[in-house]
Amino acid sequence: MKLLFILGATSTALGNTIVTLVSFLLLFWLVKRVAWKPLMGMLEERERVINADLDKAAQNREISQQQRSETEVQLREARNNANELLSKAQLEGSALQKTIIKEANEDAQRIRQQAQREVAAERVRTLNNMRSEISGLSIDIAEKIIGRELTSSDHERLVDEFIQGLED
Repeated sequence: MKLLFILGATSTALGNTIVTLVSFLLLFWLVKRVAWKPLMGMLEERERVINADLDKAAQNREISQQQRSETEVQLREARNNANELLSKAQLEGSALQKTIIKEANEDAQRIRQQAQREVAAERVRTLNNMRSEISGLSIDIAEKIIGRELTSSDHERLVDEFIQGLED
């Protein structure tokens, strides 16, 4: 009896197992038939979208790196241009400074020479004025001392002697 009881219990458990297995297989077939294809389609679509997004992100990264390198090249070129312009400006400034100094020195030399010429001309004028005044005075004095009138050659000789005495 015990054996029958165990077999009966086993057959009930076996029956439950068979019903469960048949239910599971039926549910599996139903899920595969109805839900599996749409579920796999959604998963495949999601995978395709993710791969497309990853590809797009990789392309954007490459474009970004390319733009960054182009920007760095442009920045380097701009810096080089700025340095060249600065160097040119410094050279031009230096050249302009030298030109201004040279012109100032030339102007100063010209002014100095002009002043020397003016001084020499003024000296000649002064000497001529002094010569004429001195000659007039010397004639008056000589006439008073000698008591006679001097000739023009005597007068010139006296004036020249007097001026040579002033120059020494």
